[in-house]
Amino acid sequence: MSSIQPDQWVYVAAPIFAYCIVVLGLAAAGWESSGWRNESGRNPVSASFRAVSASLERYTGLPGWSMAGALTGLTASGIAVLGLYWDVAWHIDNGRDNELFTPSHTMILIGLNGLVFAAAIAVIFATLHRSEAGIGFGSLQVPWSALVMGALGIGAVVAFPLDDLWHRTYGVDVTLWSPTHLQLIAGGSLGPMAIWLMIREGRRSVDASPSMLGRGIEVVTLGAILTGLSTFQGEFDFGVPQFQALYHPLLIVAAGAIALVAARLALGAGGAVLATVTFLVLRSLLALLVGGALNHTVPRFPLYIVAALVVEAAASGLGTDRRLRFSAAAGVGVATAGLGAELAWVELSGWGPVSTNGLAVAIALAVVVGVAGALLGSALGSAADERTDDAGRFVHLRPGVLGAAGLALIVAMALPLPRTVGDVDAVITLDRIGDEANVAIQLTPTDAADDAALFGLVSWQGGGRVSSELEKVGPGRYQSVRAVPVTGRWKSMVGLQRGDQVMAAPIYLPADPEIGAAAVPALAERRVAFGRNTDILLREAKAGPAGAALAAYAGVAVVSALWVTILVLAVTRVRRSTPAPPPPPPVVPTARPGGWVPRHVSA
Repeated sequence: MSSIQPDQWVYVAAPIFAYCIVVLGLAAAGWESSGWRNESGRNPVSASFRAVSASLERYTGLPGWSMAGALTGLTASGIAVLGLYWDVAWHIDNGRDNELFTPSHTMILIGLNGLVFAAAIAVIFATLHRSEAGIGFGSLQVPWSALVMGALGIGAVVAFPLDDLWHRTYGVDVTLWSPTHLQLIAGGSLGPMAIWLMIREGRRSVDASPSMLGRGIEVVTLGAILTGLSTFQGEFDFGVPQFQALYHPLLIVAAGAIALVAARLALGAGGAVLATVTFLVLRSLLALLVGGALNHTVPRFPLYIVAALVVEAAASGLGTDRRLRFSAAAGVGVATAGLGAELAWVELSGWGPVSTNGLAVAIALAVVVGVAGALLGSALGSAADERTDDAGRFVHLRPGVLGAAGLALIVAMALPLPRTVGDVDAVITLDRIGDEANVAIQLTPTDAADDAALFGLVSWQGGGRVSSELEKVGPGRYQSVRAVPVTGRWKSMVGLQRGDQVMAAPIYLPADPEIGAAAVPALAERRVAFGRNTDILLREAKAGPAGAALAAYAGVAVVSALWVTILVLAVTRVRRSTPAPPPPPPVVPTARPGGWVPRHVSA
């Protein structure tokens, strides 16, 4: 296993250092322009907060509490997502880590705690400015969006020690989709939604008109929502999936439908395209950092370009006033034209082969996911909508429709969960070329891979990831198109997916004394039966008490339900909020013979 390099901690410290520099710059600019430095008796901490707030308001045109919380949240989200992709890439390339607080783990923890810190910052600033946003708790003023952000951050941070306990109980299962990992990822991935709500709540609290910078921050946040929702595709991004291949298109459709419909409603014409462009910039930077600067496997990502254009076309052709009609059209478009473009991108970019087997089922489920996601995205985007019908009521979807959409999304995502094993045997023949080997496979029955959704070779944890397609050269006989590594720390296997059967057979596995696992040597010829792919991919996992797993999954369900409840409440409250009355003229100090005294500045 690779050791952590000391210089990698620079990536942990750099964004925190940059954040501190920006805060100091904002404080200095606000302090100088306000004249507070000349006022005696003012609490320096309170004055510094007010100075930062004043600078943010001047530059963005939005309330200081809203921008302080939102920009802190964006910083935290960026740190967390880099830590997540770095951590996944590290495990795929190198295997287990020997310590809990690695640079990538530390970044994830800092980012998730950063969401809690951002919520606290928003509360402090809103309280100092006596903002009427949110709800009062004693002397504190708590914006609704800060409640969401704090809940997401706390729920995700709580999962961190639980994750360590999970690994101690069940072994090191390097998968994104264990219950504790899902709780960690979901808290951080939904964070940008809370950040965007904070921006909108700030705008509504004072009927503010953002500057160009303020509008740009909102666009970035909506792109971050799409980025966050796309993190659940991580195992497919890195090409080592442990679940049915059907999940990949469904996850792409769900993320695109929710985020792009919300962006179109939030930003108006072109909003879906702007969010997509922002997503492409963010994910390209992420790929450059992980695959370039950190020298790990490059995470692939969908483009969402056609999906964005479909959403724009639906809004332009049908309008957005009739939300059910618009959402249905946008969702179907994302699930058909948008998904078709993504599958073409997967094939043409060399990300992986696309099979037409099971495509009808995939499209049918994708349409359900697309429409449900678009309806939920419409509900999220409604926090930005001020239009009313003839009776003066806000344009919105009925709660029953949204409840049905949420249920449909859950059911559609649960259907591909089962994983079984079919009766398939293989004779694996190796043609060694140094440390690598070309692989030939003879399947029994000979038609075992004819209806496969995925069939190929993958090697990992030897310092990178290598894959090879299998070319059919005879009845049930296949040949690798390239050699794969079969020595050292590398692990190599052949994977086969057809329907709900998710199987694999080993080609080479090194001995692992730490977990008592024997080697599977690279033999010139081996006859083997396909088994569960997790028997190879999760080699470090071990059996444990069923009660602990049940408690973990129940905990995720409860936390998720609380998150959804708070998010729905916040969206509803932010939408219904009305601008506060204009504040009194600002008080700034002016020189008088007896010293500095405040005076009012007329508009």
